[in-house]
Amino acid sequence: MQHEIGIWFLLLSLFVPRIVLFFWWVTGNLPVNTTPFIADLFASIFVPRILIMVWIYQSMGPCAWFWVHLVVAILVALRFSVKAASKNS
Repeated sequence: MQHEIGIWFLLLSLFVPRIVLFFWWVTGNLPVNTTPFIADLFASIFVPRILIMVWIYQSMGPCAWFWVHLVVAILVALRFSVKAASKNS
């Protein structure tokens, strides 16, 4: 069964995933998902982008939003790895 996730959640979570997760959790508007609570808690602290991609995939399948979030996650990871590599040399 597929559910749509709100456009504001999808859009804002591209830029500030932790803040969006916290705000949507406080307001009780998190997307429908089957992820266990402990996994939600752990992922929202350490890897919020991956958690959001899991929710998108569970709710909407491999849609355009999933691929956009995946590309942004890869770009952010590359940016920070290049930054860390230049810091060490």
